[in-house]
Amino acid sequence: MDDACSVEVVSPYLSEEVNLKKRTPFHAQWEIFKIRSWRFLAHHPTCSRYHNHFYKIGSFHFCIGCSMLYSSILLYLILFLAVRPVFRDNVWVISTIPFAGFGLAIIHKIFRIKNKWIKGVFRFSAGFGVGAYCGLLIEILFIPKRWWIAIILAVILLLGNQMYGLSRGYNANRRECIDCPLNAQEPKCNPDKNTNIRVRKIYAIIEEELEKARKQTKSTQKD
Repeated sequence: MDDACSVEVVSPYLSEEVNLKKRTPFHAQWEIFKIRSWRFLAHHPTCSRYHNHFYKIGSFHFCIGCSMLYSSILLYLILFLAVRPVFRDNVWVISTIPFAGFGLAIIHKIFRIKNKWIKGVFRFSAGFGVGAYCGLLIEILFIPKRWWIAIILAVILLLGNQMYGLSRGYNANRRECIDCPLNAQEPKCNPDKNTNIRVRKIYAIIEEELEKARKQTKSTQKD
């Protein structure tokens, strides 16, 4: 059973090979950026056990939760500025959307929906709610003698964010690694170690090329 499970897991962290098409500083830095990008774009390892946690666009992987959340916050703030009658002056819209967005986020948290596309919709809705909430803060902030309400709402938002982080638990982005069958084999699948090894290999290749260039320069000067 364990062998079958290990075959099913597809991980890019089992090979230490690097694919540097051209040995130039630019191509080296670009390849290093791609190798490291999963840490700050996907936030999760990009193996098959996390396939419902990220979208892949070209060579890059993007965290579903963060990309949907922040893009929808940005979208609402753009609409807040561009379509003022609906998304800024309409009290019903600006006060209802936050509750709808946060409500969907709570539903997603309770039922732990795994499908990446449904998860994306829920996260987008939550972000739209956060954007509307921020818009509401901005509106209240400029009401004479009501700025303190905006501060209270901002504190509530920050506390809610902290509580959400605590509810996810420590090291939540590596939860699927705990019972992964690849942990039972040697060498173990270690995303961080593998990433660092491949980056060092590229630096070694570039150092080798620079050393060749220095030797060629010296030989040319002697001639």
